Amino acid sequence: MIIRFFYEGGPTFMSLVYLMWIIVITQAIRFIFLYRANKAPQKLIKTNNSILFFGSLAFLVGITGQMVGLIQAFDTIQIMDSSSINPRILAGGLKVSFIAPFFGMMLLILSAITWFVFRNLKEYPLQTTSLNQ
Repeated sequence: MIIRFFYEGGPTFMSLVYLMWIIVITQAIRFIFLYRANKAPQKLIKTNNSILFFGSLAFLVGITGQMVGLIQAFDTIQIMDSSSINPRILAGGLKVSFIAPFFGMMLLILSAITWFVFRNLKEYPLQTTSLNQ
């Protein structure tokens, strides 16, 4: 099923979204190992922030893929005769255009929850800014 969505959603943008999934999962595992080993607080903060960053980036890549696909589809529709456009084909194309943003949004939700949970761990270091001084 994942391979089918990979080809339906467009290999270019879906490969980027899948790459973001791999990065977020490895960063979450890395955070757990760093947290258990009581590593430097700055490493924990950077690793945790990268989880949210790559989740957000996956959603933006998915939206970009959708926009590129829709622009190409509308260019093709503009060239065609309006009587030869089948609404079922149009609906199928719209469905396919939502695959990459859907996978990106699922990663964004998962990474935001992971970021929030990791951030609220009891021993998580708080960032201090120079504005408070």
